[in-house]
Amino acid sequence: MNPEPLVRAIVAAMMLMEECGPEEIDPDTAVRGLENMGYEILQLSRDDRGELLELIERMARDSDSHTADFLRALPFSIGMVDGLPPESGGEAD
Repeated sequence: MNPEPLVRAIVAAMMLMEECGPEEIDPDTAVRGLENMGYEILQLSRDDRGELLELIERMARDSDSHTADFLRALPFSIGMVDGLPPESGGEAD
């Protein structure tokens, strides 16, 4: 199975919840949805996480700058990677 379309769908849903205003999606609902999605992603095995991180980086290289920034920050924002995203001035572990 090619996981890229599935990951793109998940990322699109996460971007939608992150970027919609309160008149489109209730903020509490959006946060709960993002937290639930992040929790499920964190259930991946160590090897699967590594593959996902590689896929996210490949997708980021092929995306517009806004989507690429979101993709590269995603592992940090859900707690998959410790630290701060490199573009935020922090150091990733």
